[in-house]
Amino acid sequence: ALVNTVMLPDSSVMKEFRFWQVGSISGTSWTEIQSILPYLLVGFMLAVVLIPALNALALGDELAAGLGVNVQLVRALAALGGVLLCAATTALAGPIGFVGLMVPHFVRLTLGADLKTVIPLSALYGAALLVLADVLGRVLGSPGELEVGIVTAVLGAPVFILVAKKAKVRSL
Repeated sequence: ALVNTVMLPDSSVMKEFRFWQVGSISGTSWTEIQSILPYLLVGFMLAVVLIPALNALALGDELAAGLGVNVQLVRALAALGGVLLCAATTALAGPIGFVGLMVPHFVRLTLGADLKTVIPLSALYGAALLVLADVLGRVLGSPGELEVGIVTAVLGAPVFILVAKKAKVRSL
């Protein structure tokens, strides 16, 4: 309520906040991207460096520890990398839902569970999905724009349900 009260007098600020709150990549400048680039690089480097330890952790904590993985340290560093990546992208584009939930599961189900494949391809497929959703939002919302967060939710919810059902059936 306090945020809305501060923004009400200036309609342009309210419009930008609405776009950010739903999730939008329009209006993002290279200066803004450069400001979050260090966080993205550190988060991605942590993810890449931790791939072997995370693959071992997928086998279970006890087996990973038996293989020499410091389970608590790897979990903490992986969480830090994930938080850096999520925080930086959310600060830039807002909370665009389902991309981070749906894409890695899709990659894992179609190409296997090895994180050497899942992490880089999730980044690539997630970017492709975001561009597709942005183009769809611009075409469907013409002459205005349908925010990318709305499009990813409409596309992502059914796909995520199918992925979850498939994973549940596979585990039986």
